[in-house]
Amino acid sequence: MMKRLTLFSLAFVTTMLSWAITIPSDFRVVCKDGSVARFCGAGTELSFSTDGTVLYIQTEGYDAVVSYAVDGIETIEFAQLGDTYEAYDYLGDYIDVAFSPADSTSYTEAKEEVITDEENDDYGDFIENYSPKNTVVITYDGNEVTYTGNPSGVTVITKGSHVTVTSKKKNISYELKGATTNGSFKLYSDKKAQVNLSGVSITNPTGSAINIQSGKTMLIDLTEGTTNNLEDGASYTLTEGEQQKGAFFSEGQLVFSGKGTLNVKSHYKHGIASDDYVRIRDGVFNIEAVGDGISTKERFVMYGGELAINAGQDGVDVGEGYIEIGGGKLNVQAGDEGIIASYEGDEDTGVVDPLITPYIDIKGGFVKVATTGDKGHGLRAMSTLSMSGGIVQTTVKGAGSKALMCEDNMSLMGGKATILVEGATLYEEGDLSSAAGIRCKSTLKIENTTLGIKSTGTGSKGINNVGDIIIKGSRVTAITSGGTHQQAGLSSYSRGIATDGDIILDDCVLLVNSCDEPLYILGEQTFLNESVYIGYKIK
Repeated sequence: MMKRLTLFSLAFVTTMLSWAITIPSDFRVVCKDGSVARFCGAGTELSFSTDGTVLYIQTEGYDAVVSYAVDGIETIEFAQLGDTYEAYDYLGDYIDVAFSPADSTSYTEAKEEVITDEENDDYGDFIENYSPKNTVVITYDGNEVTYTGNPSGVTVITKGSHVTVTSKKKNISYELKGATTNGSFKLYSDKKAQVNLSGVSITNPTGSAINIQSGKTMLIDLTEGTTNNLEDGASYTLTEGEQQKGAFFSEGQLVFSGKGTLNVKSHYKHGIASDDYVRIRDGVFNIEAVGDGISTKERFVMYGGELAINAGQDGVDVGEGYIEIGGGKLNVQAGDEGIIASYEGDEDTGVVDPLITPYIDIKGGFVKVATTGDKGHGLRAMSTLSMSGGIVQTTVKGAGSKALMCEDNMSLMGGKATILVEGATLYEEGDLSSAAGIRCKSTLKIENTTLGIKSTGTGSKGINNVGDIIIKGSRVTAITSGGTHQQAGLSSYSRGIATDGDIILDDCVLLVNSCDEPLYILGEQTFLNESVYIGYKIK
């Protein structure tokens, strides 16, 4: 049985009572925006600001501080004495964190501008700026291959369906067509070139399907309306002094354009690999690899297209540079790291080059990442991680895993991020490493962002931070329901938000639900501009 305290009577109470009142029964606050907050009434204290415009709720025995603007409340509904609302101790009764199917179509994108200044370093990445004067058409047909167009300065050698091209000519394109189950395309080029994939299927049982032995930029055009397939074997026959790191390999830059489809399957190592960088501008990609889906050295840039990766190791790994995503759809399933800027120093000497900044910057697009490995990460940057637009959905399932992690500052300055953490705490080398939605080793700033985190593993954290946390103009939800993890005399507590520094809430809504501690703040807590914090312990 419910009794309602209407706005009229609420206003009356605020003018008559200047002291706090203790509520003996369960109740809920129904706001005009449709939201409902439920409270366990026994011992809960209601009080009002001196001017009667703000309602304060303090729940005895709980880390809960709630404030409401009186003019935003529709009703307060009380249960009859002795009656209770079932499971009132669970914040999850009225809030939850889950992926929204609408996210995959409602994301924003940062506009990619075609560079027209020839002095710009990226000018050569745009196929719009390239005008081939000669084209070599290569057609695969089972164990045979034919080609047309043989301009001076270009040598084509065929062996069965294995094609090797050596070129000293500029302004040239190569068009690949047909199908073979025992062939390849290998290119030595002193100049930049364009490679058109126009409905080609190449399987090479002993090496890369496409092998670019050139450090020059290769403009890869996926011809609209075509489907292209590249596949390698489980073992490679290597040429001395040359590398082959995946089904599609290049020593230089790979820039993908066009509206066709490219399917890549690697049984040996990586799907697409470059010893320079990879840029995705358009096209549909489906990559399966026992190693990394995409492995590059200097950077990975994506502003369009649809890229699906299923990788045994990392989804996207940049070894000595950064990751920038401004548009398109990127869907990663990985055994180890989802998306990582992994540089920590020279592999042989350990010396760190200060000019290399391994950051991740998401400006737009839809990014969905799922990882399964212990100590895996959805997105990890060895420097900073920033987001200013788009939508990110991340699931991490391994013990000790983290969804978003960086070694420096993290800035979430726009867009939406939804994080699900299923991994438990990991015991390793005499210590516990808890799973977490966010792990930042410096300052975490969240502004104009919608962030939801749900961690269900034992001892897991929503946000686990080292430095200060600043939340402004945002709605942040953190649910940790796994409970305490105890092992070898050590304990890892389930915490909604934990930091060694300060936390500042400015004009924001923070909803936290945790088995152990909603907030664990070693520094100071500051609430500004009508910020609302609701913190609950799950019984």
